[in-house]
Amino acid sequence: MHNIGCTITGFLFASALLNVFVLLYPFRLNNSYVKTFSLLCLVNTFYSIGYAMEIHSTDLNQMLFWNLVQYIGIPFLPAFWIILALQYSDKEYLLNPAVKLGIFIIPVITLILRYTSSINHLYYSKVQYDTSNLIPVLFIEKGPWYLVFGIYMSLCVIMASYLYFQQYRKSIGHIRRQCVTMFIASLLPWFSYFPNLLNISPLGLDLGPLTCTVSYILIIVAILKYQFLNIKPLARDKVFTCTNDGIIVLDANYSIIDFNPSAAVIFPVLKENIIGKNIQAIFGANDKLIQSIVNSEEIQYNNGQDCGSNYYSVKTVKIFGPKNRVLGFIVSIANITQYVVSMEKLNYLASRDGLTGIYNRRHFVEISSCELIRSKRYKLAISFILLDLDFFKDINDQFGHQAGDAVLQTVADICSNSIRSIDIPARFGGEEFVIVLPRTRLEDCKIIANRILNNIETAEIFYEDNCLKLTASIGITGINTVTNESLDYFIKNADRALYQAKTGGRNCVRSIEL
Repeated sequence: MHNIGCTITGFLFASALLNVFVLLYPFRLNNSYVKTFSLLCLVNTFYSIGYAMEIHSTDLNQMLFWNLVQYIGIPFLPAFWIILALQYSDKEYLLNPAVKLGIFIIPVITLILRYTSSINHLYYSKVQYDTSNLIPVLFIEKGPWYLVFGIYMSLCVIMASYLYFQQYRKSIGHIRRQCVTMFIASLLPWFSYFPNLLNISPLGLDLGPLTCTVSYILIIVAILKYQFLNIKPLARDKVFTCTNDGIIVLDANYSIIDFNPSAAVIFPVLKENIIGKNIQAIFGANDKLIQSIVNSEEIQYNNGQDCGSNYYSVKTVKIFGPKNRVLGFIVSIANITQYVVSMEKLNYLASRDGLTGIYNRRHFVEISSCELIRSKRYKLAISFILLDLDFFKDINDQFGHQAGDAVLQTVADICSNSIRSIDIPARFGGEEFVIVLPRTRLEDCKIIANRILNNIETAEIFYEDNCLKLTASIGITGINTVTNESLDYFIKNADRALYQAKTGGRNCVRSIEL
């Protein structure tokens, strides 16, 4: 009998030392999650030491004293446990002052009622020194508040277990194993409560400290093996939650197991109730997005919202387990709208003439070469217009270069407004302009060229107090069916025709048929 008592007492003292170790080990990590865990260890230390000394006691008064020591910790065990679960599942934002008051009000009342139990009999209605078992124990008849505290403890444990289970469903890898460990650890002390409540515990012992010790051994496993309190998983979780990039975690079957708030902003369809559903059911209308995820390909995604489109870079990486087995996928969605808009602006600036706003020579060469390739493939006609302003130097000399700039801008507008939408105007250099006319025969090109010539001649350009008038000389060339002709070939012939217009009196159109 004495050996059994010593064994249990020794086990409980070992449990207390374990709690002290766990209490001190993580305290160097300065965050609220670790502090809660340390406080949980502290209150359980009072529980274990108090019960160890209670069993070792030889009379009722000693037992009652050490029972009071236990209740420095017992009432607060479920409170810290539910807080720990809320913090672990990233729901610490729920712990406002009102919620904390609600969590701790029953433990505080329990502590008061236990310390005044000899007066009110609400927690213990009767106690006695029981020697009918192999070892002496404190026999307790429970009062009504004992049942209230038991219900409170049960609710805390059930809620904590539910949070760990939800976290398990959303997690993969070692985080999932961590959740299983915490789920089991949260249930064990709860199972010891009912034998105590019904007074059917083996040898009349309180199994709470024993099951709490087992729970803490499991937590030690989570700490040492799964890095339960290591800063790395905590930091990863913080990055996952706070990053501006959307992140969606999928299992090996492409079912959604987690997503961060940024992903929910990008894809409003992502709600809590879609956890466990296949991406095909969620994004089925977007085949391009689905295929990029399945094939782990990077794509540019446009959400096409009415309030303004945003552009995203969508990347999918595989999560590998032992033996290179695919455990799941991480889909990252980065907002690249600013980059896309900046590139569009740069492309626009790179392709436009800074003064007139129409295409520059370099970009004209690129798109004209593409038009020639298309015309050759489909055996189409094509024509070119080369325009040079007459006596433009005189305008610069007489009125200044700013007047010349105004003239160039007006001529560019006249050219753009005098042609069709398929025609492509550009500033070729200085006071020269060039226009490519796809699918246009030379006869039709002459009509457009004469329209431009007439619009320039009749235009009045006001600069300061002066009304400027000007004319242009135009050379055109074209072919009814493109074969192997190069862009340089057409430009040279249009330049020859322009030279004929210049030597033929200016303010006219001359053509060379190919």
